[in-house]
Amino acid sequence: ETSWFAEVDYAAIVKALCMLSNVMVQLSPLPDVWKWKGRQCTGEADAAPYICIAFCGWQWSYYGMFAFFTTGRENFLVLVHSNFMGALLGTYYTITFYRFCRSEKTMRSLFTYAGVAFTLVMLQASALVMLQIERSMLITGCVGSFCSLLGALSLLVCVPTALQTRNSSAIPGWLMVSNFLSACIWLACGYMLRDPLVMGPNGVALLSSITCLALKAYYPSTVQEVVSEDATAPLGKLLFRKASEATPFASKLAGAPEPLKPKTTAAGRAPLAPPVCKLAGAEDKGGQNGEADCGTGGTC
Repeated sequence: ETSWFAEVDYAAIVKALCMLSNVMVQLSPLPDVWKWKGRQCTGEADAAPYICIAFCGWQWSYYGMFAFFTTGRENFLVLVHSNFMGALLGTYYTITFYRFCRSEKTMRSLFTYAGVAFTLVMLQASALVMLQIERSMLITGCVGSFCSLLGALSLLVCVPTALQTRNSSAIPGWLMVSNFLSACIWLACGYMLRDPLVMGPNGVALLSSITCLALKAYYPSTVQEVVSEDATAPLGKLLFRKASEATPFASKLAGAPEPLKPKTTAAGRAPLAPPVCKLAGAEDKGGQNGEADCGTGGTC
């Protein structure tokens, strides 16, 4: 009697796990996005992992459609099925990050990442116009693999900040956990396929995730909140305060004195202080006997 283990298609199971892990990585930033909306601020987070999710999703979806129409092989549509949702979600994450980013430095980094993505898009458009279809498809696949490697390295962007501040709040925990699990599954898939192009980027992603998770466990995670006087101004005047993770929505510092309000007159304006004049011929001695009100013999 044949054992049921022999009838199991392990390749199909690994393929299904790969698609499931992609979806898990694409959904993992949602808790962080909800925190941004609640605090009206992205804190110390960096845009690199989120813009990588968006660009890699669109890149692999484009490559899957390109390869399908060029070769006629339906297997390439798996790339579209597993990455199109990530393209939409990544775009949503990036737009939300832009809306609630209050740091000028982080905003400049976001524009730099967007510039790199635009350069890669223009490179592929030029190849599509100037080269043959087969070579253009090869360049598109190479760009996709390069973006996967950059996506693995983008996980390490928050490491210098965590080491300098000894604060791991800038490291997105759920994203790192999902990337760790996804890298393990894709490494198994790459080993089954004997494909170093699959194993290489995912090996880097595995090491990056382990590094970030170790820092997340070693350093405490406290929130550095940024409150803008005008929440609609992305780069307005900023007011900084520290808060614990348990009370991220406290509106005022404990024990902070209320600002003094000037008394108003019946006309609704604050009274003007009497003008100060300097006596003619008087010496200024530490601010004494050298000042007088107008109308007392001084010269204004």
